[in-house]
Amino acid sequence: MSSHSRVVVIGGGIAGCSSALALAGRGVSVTLLEASPRLGGRYCSVDIEAIDRPIDGTQNVFFRNFERFLQLLATCEVRESVKLQNSTLLAFLEVEQRRISKIQSGTLPPPNHLSASFLNANFLGLGDKFSMQKAVKAIQNTDDEQRRELDELSFLEWLEHNGQTKRAISRFWNPISKLALNVDCSQASAASAIFLFKKTLVGNADALDVGCFTNDFTNAVCSSLRRTLAASGVDVFLSSPVTSLFREAGVVTGVNTKERFHSADRVIICTPISDTARLLTGSSASMKSHEVAESLAKLGNTSQIGIHAFHEGPILPEGIPFVSCCDEPLIQMLFDRSGELDDGNRGGLPGHWICSPVSHADNYLQWDDELIRTEYQRVIDTAFPDSPALIDFHVVKINRTATSMKTGSQRLRPNPLDAGEGVILGGDWINIDWPSSLEASTRAGLVAAATYLRESGVRDFAEWNHEEKWPDWPNSAKKEDLDWRIWE
Repeated sequence: MSSHSRVVVIGGGIAGCSSALALAGRGVSVTLLEASPRLGGRYCSVDIEAIDRPIDGTQNVFFRNFERFLQLLATCEVRESVKLQNSTLLAFLEVEQRRISKIQSGTLPPPNHLSASFLNANFLGLGDKFSMQKAVKAIQNTDDEQRRELDELSFLEWLEHNGQTKRAISRFWNPISKLALNVDCSQASAASAIFLFKKTLVGNADALDVGCFTNDFTNAVCSSLRRTLAASGVDVFLSSPVTSLFREAGVVTGVNTKERFHSADRVIICTPISDTARLLTGSSASMKSHEVAESLAKLGNTSQIGIHAFHEGPILPEGIPFVSCCDEPLIQMLFDRSGELDDGNRGGLPGHWICSPVSHADNYLQWDDELIRTEYQRVIDTAFPDSPALIDFHVVKINRTATSMKTGSQRLRPNPLDAGEGVILGGDWINIDWPSSLEASTRAGLVAAATYLRESGVRDFAEWNHEEKWPDWPNSAKKEDLDWRIWE
């Protein structure tokens, strides 16, 4: 690897930052270009005129099995800005019945670690629970080769084939599918869904321990990312959208922004699908590059909505940090965001903050805020009739940024070198199985970095894959690691 080689990373989201940091740690000269004024991509915080502080566009969810993302957090020294459950607790709210069922991990090994609490949960009947045992066993027994053959089959078809009841589907399988795969289970790839549930339900007992940020994402994570990038020698340019790739003799040798030209020995693209497809096409682009762009266009994105409600006091019962709302298409979850924040990070909020993230939200983009507010108020008034009054309400619509794991998506996800031309692909939409998430973004960025290092002859990365820890970074958060804070 030449000491004068320079890699340009396009996109300052989690994927781009991960890739840049990983390469800089190996002595590579890196330039990072981000179109917006902040790092973080779709996860970065937003400014709302009526609120005297940045807030996250929607709830940013992560789990203990997000091992590469937790490595990234440790690298950027932001352990103090996150908290993790020390034991899995999932809660399901039956709105009409005003009843919450808690699913908690027990002492049995996976996949039976949740069985005891499932048996006592009221949101599912006994028949639903017995049917779910069949599906969990089928997921456990499906190997990777068999799973990938199910890409063209919808997850709903697979669930019905494996004896799932309508209630088990609507109250358990579908909500998690929408949250994690950004698509309803009737449209989700069975291959992607089985991968997801294999990583969570039948993986490690602590896989579903949920994590939260104790400040807005920009201050909790992105500020530390910026400092760590600078300390690593990465040249960061914000508000620098890339207008085009510069090609010479069929090879990309640099990128153009409105302000300047950046030369590069390699270009890594970690931008959303639409931006990536734009960069990969053009009069001088190769056939391979156009083919990748076409695949990405078919893969596509879905939208998300963040509902932000501020009350005179807490809504959820004590000890319940969040709930999944059964059979509610719009108000899918409720997170006690004020409860997640550290005491010193609650300033500037107009009241006690409840965040309701809406995944697979394309059908609701045309709803006006008042209609969404009415639907939110109905759910709260029904489930919690004595709840503190709603005093402020805001809706953030995040249009077409989350990669949807719909049927056929696995074959559409490109490998890092598929575009040719000296370009490496590194968005969360590359072929790494993981659905679009903080973890997928981190892994994709690391895969792109490893691809460059492997191509440059760095022996350490000849056989590395993203299921292994990044060798230069601290370990992820294990339960016995006292450096990580507990979310109680």
